[in-house]
Amino acid sequence: MAGSQDVFDAIVMADESKKMKALESLIGMIQKFPYDDPTYDKLHEDLDRIRGKFKQLCSLLNVQPDFKISAEGSGLSF
Repeated sequence: MAGSQDVFDAIVMADESKKMKALESLIGMIQKFPYDDPTYDKLHEDLDRIRGKFKQLCSLLNVQPDFKISAEGSGLSF
């Protein structure tokens, strides 16, 4: 049965690697985002990519994001 444990460990490691790659990709996208340039021509495209990567990461982590906008509209609450 040692072989089956090795297979299980390999699957777990591959799954963790996929999660880490998604997280690193999201962090990289956020770090490269041009916050100071409101005229950036690919603003909406990049925001859509960031949003998609965030959703992918939430799915991989089996997390349901809960966004609540306050009555004042001052921001998001996680």
